[in-house]
Amino acid sequence: MRLMKRAVIVFGAWTAVALLFAIQMHFQTSSSAPAESRSWGWILAWQFAGWWSWAVFTAPVCAFAAWAVRIRRPAALIAAHVPMALATAVLCAGFEGGVKWLFGLYRTPHTLFSGVGDAVAMYWTFNLLVYAMVAGLYHAWRAARLEMQLVQARLDALVGQLQPHFLFNTLHTISAFVLEDPKQANRMITRLSELLRHSFNRERGPLVTLEEELELLDHYVAIQEARFGERLRVTFRVDPRAAAAVIPTLLLQPLVENAIRHGAVPDGGVAEVEIAAIRDGDRLHLEVRDNGPGFGSRNGSGSGLGISNTRARLLEMYGPGHRFELTNTPAPGGGALATIEIPYSDHARDYR
Repeated sequence: MRLMKRAVIVFGAWTAVALLFAIQMHFQTSSSAPAESRSWGWILAWQFAGWWSWAVFTAPVCAFAAWAVRIRRPAALIAAHVPMALATAVLCAGFEGGVKWLFGLYRTPHTLFSGVGDAVAMYWTFNLLVYAMVAGLYHAWRAARLEMQLVQARLDALVGQLQPHFLFNTLHTISAFVLEDPKQANRMITRLSELLRHSFNRERGPLVTLEEELELLDHYVAIQEARFGERLRVTFRVDPRAAAAVIPTLLLQPLVENAIRHGAVPDGGVAEVEIAAIRDGDRLHLEVRDNGPGFGSRNGSGSGLGISNTRARLLEMYGPGHRFELTNTPAPGGGALATIEIPYSDHARDYR
């Protein structure tokens, strides 16, 4: 199936090239003497015979280029391509000449031998340029593919680093209730099992919708609310237009964990955490706010694993197209505010 798809792409690309050259040839011949003019049928057949010959030779060229990438020295790599380029240029031109003779496209009488010979003499130098273009496009495609795989590997490593950290912290929370309140611990374990089922689902890739992320976050918040009881109040303020937005998985959980851990007010009052998501045109605005003492009085809260992981993933995925800020909100409310702004998209493929 994959080979068929690649064959369709290759023949489709060379068909497009043949049509462009056919249009050019039509205008060239129509502006010349009547004896030189050609019908559309002949022009298309002539161009397809030439460019579809290159469609046949594209696979061998790409296969050789794939083998040649193992040669690390540029001079040796070019030297390896030279004989292949010459052989391909001659063979492709000869193949084209044979096809044109077979379908009677030559204006003057030709034998198979003379048709092949004329095509080789006429096209072999031009075919060297086409060979260079095909090999160059293959190397460019391979470099882009390797870069994409490297980015994906980095993202997977970051998510893999975050998940155990998140799991260990949650288990530590539950362990405090095992002896004190077994029923509460049992309810928290049930919530954790649901959370893990969503988090480690094979169909849950590195990108999820905001709605899916909030569903996972809801299980985490429920565990923390069971732990802190009346001393924790978490509210969600989500723009319905933002629910379908695609975001990195586990993007909000580290920020909420940080807010809950450091957001408790000094006098032991109620810790309030607000999670907001707003769509503003082609931008998605996310906020996690708490009513704690702010970032200035937290020990490394802006550089822990969760926060540094979030920074790295956003930078890897969006580059300069994102904003991630940790600030203190002004009095009288006070507290800390984590703000994320990324391009809005509801298609995961945009970032893969």
